[in-house]
Amino acid sequence: MSYGLTLDQVTTVTRPARRTTTWGALTACTERPEYSLQRVELAAGTAQPMHFHPDGWRRLFAERGDVLVRRLDGEGAVNAVVVREGETLAIAPFEVHGFSSREGAELYLFGPAGSGASPVLTGTVEEAQRRVAELEAPRPPNGGAPTKRLEKYWGRIETILDSEVAGKRILMTKGGQSSMEFHVEKRETYWVRSGLLKVGLRIGRAENHSIVLGADESYDIFPGVMHMRIALEDTVIIEASTRDSDADSHLVEDGQVYRHVEQANR
Repeated sequence: MSYGLTLDQVTTVTRPARRTTTWGALTACTERPEYSLQRVELAAGTAQPMHFHPDGWRRLFAERGDVLVRRLDGEGAVNAVVVREGETLAIAPFEVHGFSSREGAELYLFGPAGSGASPVLTGTVEEAQRRVAELEAPRPPNGGAPTKRLEKYWGRIETILDSEVAGKRILMTKGGQSSMEFHVEKRETYWVRSGLLKVGLRIGRAENHSIVLGADESYDIFPGVMHMRIALEDTVIIEASTRDSDADSHLVEDGQVYRHVEQANR
């Protein structure tokens, strides 16, 4: 647990590098010892080579567009399913797979502790393109599962993954704000997919401060740090964290009545 932190220890905002490929782009949104989060952008009509992850499972979430997932079964035959926008799919450890999209897509991959290693390729881009062309007719069946949605007074929470590693998609409407809270055990990372987000903090001798995150920026929240979300624009956050529990969410201020005033303005 990380208590007694100073302001300069909790205000670091990062902008992870975006790496382009022949089929799209990859961004390591966060790579922590406890969990990882990657964004995968698929260009229209392209295909990833088949590959597997040697360091454990992944959970796919389709943020934008439909994703064609090609997978090898136990006999070495290729099966395929479509994960539609807003759906999730579990990918088993060492499962050989590849992604593609006819119209282009954006997806996120959540992973377990220590899952920052690069995937192991088992095919080429050219082979992937041929396989996808063969699968286009007939269209593979739908294989994804929808997220669990919870409407809030400030927007909506969609649960992508709920285990030792947790994942959420948080939609906040402009002007909305969550309550201020802290966690004893949970460590979390916000990745701002779009919009503009202020994170209100209470730190040190109960001093109020804040930081602002824009699109493609990430921010780590340590256990024990009091925090709240304030949407300066309509904002979408992809959150990765350790296990999420209501019993570990401790209310400090009610977001429906509280207004966060920074210490410097008092």
